[in-house]
Amino acid sequence: MTLADILPSLRIALRPPLDPSVWPVSARWVGHGDLQIGGVRAGKLAGSYGTPLHILDERDVRERSAEYLRAFGERAVSYSARAGLTLETAKWVASSGLGCRVSSAAELRIALTAGVPASEIVLGGAGKSLADLDAANACGAAVVAGSVAEVALIASRAVLSQRVWLRVVPARMGRRRIRYGLKCGTGPALAAVAAIRSPGNLDLAGLDCDCGHQLSRFQPFESSVREVLGVATVVRSRYGVTVPAVNLGGGHAASYRCGDDGFAVGAFASRARAMVHLSAEYFGISEPRLTVSPGRSIMSRAGVTLTRVAAVSSNLGGLTVSLDEGVPGCGAAPCSGRHSMVLVGRESRAALRPATVVETLGQTRTAAELPEDIEPGDLVAIAGTGGYHYADSPSVGGAAVLGVSDGMVRTIKRRPTLEELAS
Repeated sequence: MTLADILPSLRIALRPPLDPSVWPVSARWVGHGDLQIGGVRAGKLAGSYGTPLHILDERDVRERSAEYLRAFGERAVSYSARAGLTLETAKWVASSGLGCRVSSAAELRIALTAGVPASEIVLGGAGKSLADLDAANACGAAVVAGSVAEVALIASRAVLSQRVWLRVVPARMGRRRIRYGLKCGTGPALAAVAAIRSPGNLDLAGLDCDCGHQLSRFQPFESSVREVLGVATVVRSRYGVTVPAVNLGGGHAASYRCGDDGFAVGAFASRARAMVHLSAEYFGISEPRLTVSPGRSIMSRAGVTLTRVAAVSSNLGGLTVSLDEGVPGCGAAPCSGRHSMVLVGRESRAALRPATVVETLGQTRTAAELPEDIEPGDLVAIAGTGGYHYADSPSVGGAAVLGVSDGMVRTIKRRPTLEELAS
């Protein structure tokens, strides 16, 4: 129990604490009620670049990348570009020692330019074009195949030897609508392995799977490991082929507000390795290399969105606050209604009140606590917007994206001018 809990009147003079699991590692309160990220004041950035504005803390991304690398080891972690990829962020993860999972020739080019070795790049996702496949084959990147037909297409385009990951779907995921991949243990999955073996210009790189989204418990991964290694056992028995690696994907939970279940990277890595070892020993096969491809859990905490208050009204027991532009959507696992947000840029001694925050463009509602004296024009900082958000901003023309570190600001993505939008 804190002093503010014992004496509620003290809440008036206290700024809301910045939960380190939600806000960037460099986030600090500074004078005049301003928020500092990467050594730069948020209010100053909003004044210079306008709002909405996305800020990414480079140090946070690097520290999170290093944490994954320590947990899983070299050549075992690839950043998922689906969570948002720019040349600058690709440089951060590349210099941290991570590979990259991309979904197009354009993302592949960004990863290569940023310094990710082609051998550590995997082209995945449904709907890959011929140009995408040709780009991967030309540079030596691996490709994910999700059907027998796709294996045949990859083989027909491969001028050089092509490494292929086979996308398999564990039973727990198969209960949902399968968008991409082959169910574990089925005839089509084994037929795809045979198709990889037959042309002579394809090599099985491993089995690739997706265990879900926003997962904070180990059980989904544990059951998936058993199933996937069961497939590897059948492949070894039927075709004499050793599956060299297994990728458990991403889906690791990111915290959006205080109290959310986080993701213990080190504990997860230890348990996953143990599960792979025990399953391989049980099935009597060689232990495959374990890899993961997180996206949101590396980038989410690093991102903060700045936006303005458009309108404020009172409701029963609280406030209704309309934001000028709101929070962009966050991809496959919606997180609307979960983001932490704080008033920044001025001092407020008003008590915090429950607020229903309405995002003007998307009409999404978020529950938060904001000072009761909040008013139109005030600046609000929204936490946890590094993963997926800035890549899909609904703002007209798109918001600017800035990288901050040690007091320096880099423009990752500039806001287009009205002339450019009209051209």
